[in-house]
Amino acid sequence: MNRSNCANQDLVGSKLVWLVWWFPTALIVLGAFLPVARAAIWIPCFALMGLACLVNARRCGRLHCHITGPLFLLAGVATALDAFAIASIDWKLVLGVVALGTVLGYGLEWARGKYASIL
Repeated sequence: MNRSNCANQDLVGSKLVWLVWWFPTALIVLGAFLPVARAAIWIPCFALMGLACLVNARRCGRLHCHITGPLFLLAGVATALDAFAIASIDWKLVLGVVALGTVLGYGLEWARGKYASIL
């Protein structure tokens, strides 16, 4: 896949970015301050963001999406496990790991380029 084709198919550069990443991110931040609604907000937001990242990683090879897609899905699972009292997982840990993983994913893009050379 050539890089110009990748850029044309990258959802991060489309208007969908607002619906599938920015709006859910704002809701996740809001959920950090609303303990009673946190799971109800975080689980669908992390699921949406994770699935969108996996689609984008497959669609255009966006490098950070290869990292954040599974990371967001795992964050949703961790939140669900805590919400259903299956495991006790501190919400601050979930949020911290997601933030760190996202920063590392973008840092990898900065160092290696936006698109993965091997899919």
